[in-house]
Amino acid sequence: MPGPTAGAAHSRLQWRLAAFYFFYYGTVGAFMPYWSPYLAARGFTPVQMGIVYAAMGILRCVVPLGWGWYADRSGRRIGLIRVGSLAALALFMLIPFVPGVFWVSVCMLSYALFWHGLLAQFEAVALTHLEAINADYAHVRLWGSLGFIVSVLGLAPLLDRTGALWLPYLVAVFWIGMAASSWLVPEAPKLPQHREREGGLLRVLRDPGVIALLLVCLCSQTSFAPYYNFFTLFVEREGHSHTLIGWLWAVAVTAEIGFFLYASRLIPRLGERRMMIIALAATALRWALTAIGAGSLPLLLLLQLGHALSFAAFHAVAMRYVQHYFPGSLQGRGQALYNAMAYGVGGSIGSIGGGYIWQLWDPQAVFYAAALIGAGGFWLAWRRLPGIVVSDRPHSAKVIG
Repeated sequence: MPGPTAGAAHSRLQWRLAAFYFFYYGTVGAFMPYWSPYLAARGFTPVQMGIVYAAMGILRCVVPLGWGWYADRSGRRIGLIRVGSLAALALFMLIPFVPGVFWVSVCMLSYALFWHGLLAQFEAVALTHLEAINADYAHVRLWGSLGFIVSVLGLAPLLDRTGALWLPYLVAVFWIGMAASSWLVPEAPKLPQHREREGGLLRVLRDPGVIALLLVCLCSQTSFAPYYNFFTLFVEREGHSHTLIGWLWAVAVTAEIGFFLYASRLIPRLGERRMMIIALAATALRWALTAIGAGSLPLLLLLQLGHALSFAAFHAVAMRYVQHYFPGSLQGRGQALYNAMAYGVGGSIGSIGGGYIWQLWDPQAVFYAAALIGAGGFWLAWRRLPGIVVSDRPHSAKVIG
């Protein structure tokens, strides 16, 4: 048991980690529901949005891998996060001052070079810190979900009054908080009990379980890309206001928080593989019913509650798998590969595909396509994803749950 002094230090560390998650996901909450309306106000068509989102997704395939390699080799993970957050903020704040679709796209791709490297490395920092002090990852990560809710609900009434063109200045408030909080988090310690798997990264990548995991994550986040990029525009077509749409996003993330609070009990009870299968089944059903029932507020509310399974359960279990397959000095690259495959490749395919389907075919078909891809992920998880055995050490079980 830690003494009073150590306990206070551990509590401060957890609050500092939580602060970064709060502001990081506050920034995401400002982007996700409202960035497409902002781009539309700047003159972007759905296809142009899909292309620039896809280009950013391609960067997300590459940037985290480069950051992960350097961070694992140098051990300077938090320093990269600090520099990257400041550089991303500076480049992002050029957007309101540049003209036209081309230059806005250039600015978005420029800040993405830094933005897309942040989360994977901070996850590695947080997981290592929390393992060292025997603390629960999910209870720290849920502050990111709270930041998302604060951002979504706070910005909705402001944007209804000011219009979408004020969005970059409002996003900057959360971004500044994120950059500042990164300077409060110390570099993660090196834990002596960590051992790299024999054969290194290439040996890990030949494991059929790792291949199945990455493909399942690819399907999950390919199906999520239309939701992230086009859900707000889709439900706006049914006459819903920004404020109501903000509440819909907030309901989803509240459900996410609820799952994170009980993840360390639910996942061991059901098992990682079974929980992943349930998450993918819920994802496919959610997008199919979104396509059918966007005009029904009760149905939309129910589907947003499904975020507890389709995202929160997926993410919590994915963290367990990544920690299992990429231990020790591989963890930075493991987090980077997960982010690159799921959010990079998957996000790119879903974004550009969703944009073309929206403009050339039908907005409703975007979510039917997402449902089919989610169903493909369900099939892969059911047929190919192996179960894993989580370490019996108490802090390991907590950290990766």
